[in-house]
Amino acid sequence: MNAIQTIAKERETINDTIRSFFKDRGYLEVETPILVKSPGMEPNLTPFETIVREPNKNEYRGALITSPEYSMKKLLGHGLEKIFTLTKVFRNDEQFGGSHNPEFTMLEWYQQGADYMKCIEETETLVKMINIKLQMTNECQMTNFKWERKRVRDLFLQYVGIDLDAADRQTLFDSCLSLRIHTSLSDTESDLFYRLFLEKIEPNLLGNIFVYDYPKYQASLSRLTSDGKYGERFELYMNGLELCNGFTELIDANEQRKRFEEEAEERKQTSKTVHPIDEGLLSLLPSLRTPTFGNALGVDRLHMILTDRTKIEDVLLFPADKLFRDY
Repeated sequence: MNAIQTIAKERETINDTIRSFFKDRGYLEVETPILVKSPGMEPNLTPFETIVREPNKNEYRGALITSPEYSMKKLLGHGLEKIFTLTKVFRNDEQFGGSHNPEFTMLEWYQQGADYMKCIEETETLVKMINIKLQMTNECQMTNFKWERKRVRDLFLQYVGIDLDAADRQTLFDSCLSLRIHTSLSDTESDLFYRLFLEKIEPNLLGNIFVYDYPKYQASLSRLTSDGKYGERFELYMNGLELCNGFTELIDANEQRKRFEEEAEERKQTSKTVHPIDEGLLSLLPSLRTPTFGNALGVDRLHMILTDRTKIEDVLLFPADKLFRDY
């Protein structure tokens, strides 16, 4: 087979395995919209924006999803218990190649009645199964499957030398200065945390490591731990590459509105478009069971790792650089 044929066959194996895995566990595959009014509030993401027009000249601001999360949670609010989707998602201001592509494939799944620790177990089982299926077709070279779980607090104690239980913005700022990491006076706690994480933690996340319990200001849409200091959130790193982002979901609509408003203010301060809060999502959140978990996994990056490739363009049939650059 040539390179294109190989990529296509590998991806078919991965997608077939994903669908089989979830259907065997009683999940329902769902389809969610790609063009929406409220694509997300995360300050670090830039959606592709557009205008939706009707024949009568009515116009609406819209954007391509950065994640199907909002739609998936609405389906949970309407009574679905276990759901998954394989969908394209879009993020602007992304580099072409390496570990990024403006359009990529995301696997997202949710289960009511289980928390993020259950999701970690399920994620590990899924990745192992995909690896086995690829090995059976002689398409996989990865054999390092020692799995670890590490709390963010423990990683910061080990590699940065600060205790996140007591660290405030000044602690993080001072740590950046002492380690000669670039800072700005406008940096938030979250900004400073992220700078330290990228410089001192991420390079040490080799092997297969679930990193969990992120500080409250990095909690995103996750429920807080019992002490209120951390979000019940995890990420999977394989060979130093971040593959997924999972939570025990926050279902308190008032707290979620507060976080959306804080994120909207951050977007405003950085001159990014502030998209409207998804009121439909907030109205349905109280209908979810406690706990509920969700996870979003980048299929292209998983494809890279399990077939021992180093660039995302090597697992895409139509990478962005070939679509948009002149050769």
